[in-house]
Amino acid sequence: MGINRQDLELLIQLRQQNHIPQNRFVVELGAQQLSNSFLRATDLVREAEKVFGAVGRYSLPAPAAPTISAGQVELLKSDAPLARDFWIALGFEYSAIDIDRSPGNIRLDLNYDRVPDELRSKYGLVTNYGTTEHVCNQLNAFGTIHDLAAPGAVMIHHLPAGGALNHGMVNYNPKFFWHLARSNDYKWLYMSYYGGENRYPIAENIIHSVQQYDPRSAEAIRHAKISDYAMLIALKKTLDIPFVAPIDVDTGTRTNDAALNRRYWTVLRPEILEAARLSDNPRALIRHFTTDTAADGA
Repeated sequence: MGINRQDLELLIQLRQQNHIPQNRFVVELGAQQLSNSFLRATDLVREAEKVFGAVGRYSLPAPAAPTISAGQVELLKSDAPLARDFWIALGFEYSAIDIDRSPGNIRLDLNYDRVPDELRSKYGLVTNYGTTEHVCNQLNAFGTIHDLAAPGAVMIHHLPAGGALNHGMVNYNPKFFWHLARSNDYKWLYMSYYGGENRYPIAENIIHSVQQYDPRSAEAIRHAKISDYAMLIALKKTLDIPFVAPIDVDTGTRTNDAALNRRYWTVLRPEILEAARLSDNPRALIRHFTTDTAADGA
């Protein structure tokens, strides 16, 4: 997806509200590029330099000739400039989780690899500008974000939330992030859900695949139109605790299942979460309460 004007506006807002900490380490999931809307936003780039206390000025490359998608969205060019120099100009020490060997990249496979010990809880800003929708293993991807983030860090997600049927492997909904935040005691800083202005036909490759098995459905969707939606979300990591996977149950749910109590303790055993919030060493506290013996005796 890359970084666009809307992302830049949110970065400035979060910094002005003192949410982005003084920690000067930033890591991107995927080495991001700068969209044309970003490259046209000279005023916002200068404002970002001001609020982040940049020493120098970022030299904005010229925008490329626009290419428009079926959904009337301006597409990111493959040769768009990388965001690395922008982050460095703001005063950050830059890293990106990616599998190529570009400068500043950390080679991790988001489907499988774990965060190395020396990078855990290091970064004050973690960005997911259109990367995790391309990852099959969502548990590992969001666990990676959690492990990279320092306590107090801001985690920004800008992801597809509808339409875009040939874009990635996943579209997100608000409930995913509501439960992600609940399970890990993240603080909500910002949420936008937008799109739907432009409607366009379903892609021919999808219709062709359906046609082979259900011609009537294929004919019906040939006349249908869809819209693209996206979500832009900012969360703050409040506690130094291991990542807890979201679980789709009502708040207040209880169980006697020991394994579930260990895995989803923040939701199923809220008294431990409350104790962790008050503890000077929440990780040690959690180890005590979520061992096999402790959970079996719950």
